[in-house]
Amino acid sequence: MQRYILYDSGCAQCDDLSAKLEKESGGALTAVSLYAPEAKQWLDRARPNWKFEPTLVQVDGERVRAYTGLSMRAHMLTFLNPLQLLKIARVVQQAGVPLFGSFEAHEPTAQGHNAEESEPTPEPSKPEMPGGFSLTRVGPEIGAETPVASVTTTHGETMRLAANEQQNTLLLFLSTSCPFCVAVAQALAEYAHDAPERIIIIFSAVEQSKLDEFLTQHQLAESPIVVSPETRAAFGVTGVPYGFALDQHGIVRGKGIVNNNDHLDSLANTFYVSVEAFKQALASRTEDRVVVS
Repeated sequence: MQRYILYDSGCAQCDDLSAKLEKESGGALTAVSLYAPEAKQWLDRARPNWKFEPTLVQVDGERVRAYTGLSMRAHMLTFLNPLQLLKIARVVQQAGVPLFGSFEAHEPTAQGHNAEESEPTPEPSKPEMPGGFSLTRVGPEIGAETPVASVTTTHGETMRLAANEQQNTLLLFLSTSCPFCVAVAQALAEYAHDAPERIIIIFSAVEQSKLDEFLTQHQLAESPIVVSPETRAAFGVTGVPYGFALDQHGIVRGKGIVNNNDHLDSLANTFYVSVEAFKQALASRTEDRVVVS
């Protein structure tokens, strides 16, 4: 029998959060992002109408059971001692995700702060990441077709991501509460104005008031905005900010963590390199930092 705690593991810089959860549970739990393909498969089997909320999944052979809210806490008490449960709750709370309730408006940030806290929002820290974007292995592979044929913006406009488009597309996955996302958004309006590519900004579940405030603050209200946790899940995005470069045929030309506009520009440059050349270049690298000039 395997037990998994499913929730949004948040910004790409919070990679150690899963390790903390597993440690505090004494190995009884394995942390998996809700946006991971295997998480969707489990939840589709256990709870067809599942929501994006923290979920405990128990897999016993072909049998899959899912628990949320207070029932999750009650079931945890059957295999965790009270001290372990308290430590786990504290770890997740520090990351900005309520463990025993919906987190649709509470995405964890790189610094581990909750966007709902009453303290003033700190200025986003400057990422110490020179050079290009950071390639990760999540989501569709380089050279694969987009897993989503079209998206619908908050203004009701349907935008095709598959073939027959006249422009290359940059899909940018953001959160309103992530400091690195804020750092990208601060100059994104100007960047999008000059970029030859179409830029579509995608959020997961988010409170409308928070989204409106974010878009107004960063002058992005007129940009194509999509709110769709399903789209994020389809692209396998487990941490934000994250970008995909889709060419006019709907083929993935580049993907990775984009913490600033220089990273976004480097991601966009993958349109000017053939897929095979890009793959060969990646195969010869000793790190996953990608600069395309």
